[in-house]
Amino acid sequence: MKNRSLFLLLGMAFILGLSVHAQTYSPDSLYTGAKGYIEYLPGTLPLIFAASHGGDLEPATIPDRSCPGCVTTTDLNTQELARQIRQALFERTGCYPHVVINRLKRTKLDANRDLAEAALGNPEAEQAWRDFHFFLEKAKAQIETAQAKRGLFIDLHGHGHSIQRLELGYLLSAASLRQSDVALNAPEIINQSSIRQLVIDNRQQQAHADLIRGAAGLGTLLEQEGYPSVPSLGDPAPKSGEAYFSGGYNTERHGSVTAEAKIDAIQIECNFRAFGTPKSAGNSSPPPWLKRCWLT
Repeated sequence: MKNRSLFLLLGMAFILGLSVHAQTYSPDSLYTGAKGYIEYLPGTLPLIFAASHGGDLEPATIPDRSCPGCVTTTDLNTQELARQIRQALFERTGCYPHVVINRLKRTKLDANRDLAEAALGNPEAEQAWRDFHFFLEKAKAQIETAQAKRGLFIDLHGHGHSIQRLELGYLLSAASLRQSDVALNAPEIINQSSIRQLVIDNRQQQAHADLIRGAAGLGTLLEQEGYPSVPSLGDPAPKSGEAYFSGGYNTERHGSVTAEAKIDAIQIECNFRAFGTPKSAGNSSPPPWLKRCWLT
């Protein structure tokens, strides 16, 4: 039996009966924002991947970001991961997901923050931020105007936490995840979730807790393929004191936490061991988990 891991995200999208749809943008073309800082690779699937913090461009015309609380660490290999997921899905299905990549280093632009913190008032960085979210909105619009009108957005990141596991963020805090399934299924918690729309109308009528950490959850499916994930059946919630990223600006802005949104969102924070050796160390091949989980 073929490894089903390649189709995990695709399967989550198609749980609603989503269909391949015609595009305004050509999936055979690359579209860029001002000065090539942002790239958009259109797709023919109701799936969107973004790499916000994996860029390596450092133009001298944009000063380094420096502000109280500013994070400037690069997420290793995330733009490479996004590109290889796109190619792997095409090779297996003949269809592309949408991919949006910020090529600026995080010292210059943080595309997963609001405009003020992302660009610190620099016009060139501000334009790149606008281009990044413009392309995400275009990808969403193409999905939402299709017959099925539903899709899934994945924001790819990397973390340096000591526990080697994938962290899946649904805009729910670790404390919220430590609650019972009954509590997770309460309307007030569902209304805070980045997959709110999926809970409302998924065809299998899975409850919120099941979609977060049950057998139908993405974390559980990844866990079954050998990639520890939280939340999942085996690791339903971060324990008190454990570091965990619950999702950020992109997950909130582009997910279905708002009542009118039809695109669900999940932030995936990949651990260092999952990503493999940094590109700066001379490793140009896909990281081991990518070979196993996405390419086989």
